[in-house]
Amino acid sequence: MKKTQKYWLVLTAAFALSACSTIGSVGDVGTLWGEESSADKAEREALEARKNNKVPMEAVRALEVGRTTNGILLTAFGTAPGLGYSLPALRVRRGGRPANDGYLEFDFVATEPAPGLNLPRGDVRSRSVRADLPIDIRALQGVRGLRVHALQGEVQVNF
Repeated sequence: MKKTQKYWLVLTAAFALSACSTIGSVGDVGTLWGEESSADKAEREALEARKNNKVPMEAVRALEVGRTTNGILLTAFGTAPGLGYSLPALRVRRGGRPANDGYLEFDFVATEPAPGLNLPRGDVRSRSVRADLPIDIRALQGVRGLRVHALQGEVQVNF
């Protein structure tokens, strides 16, 4: 083997070994091709779990019903238990079947702020939340009205 070939062979081996040691030392940062690291994955999964684990709102103040092309839009206005609540939603009760009195019922919920943020409680205006829910006209067959529940009471709309 010529001296130049030996040089390139040694250089290639050194480069390969340094790349392996670099990848090994990077550890949990992910790969060179942009794959998600296990730490990023765990953080993303914890955020998704928090988003899906919604808690009831303190109060529901008002409901509005608007018309859409294939049903209605139910909008609930309320108050969160504190600052930092996000992704408010109206969660249907009983799988969308009306209660014994003929009302479709919903729970007014939202995602809690991240633990450890230590946000102040805030005043009623700063804790205001709003949730919208489109309802198909077929789901309203035989329904007398809509009722939304919160921790401190409920509000209903009669048809």
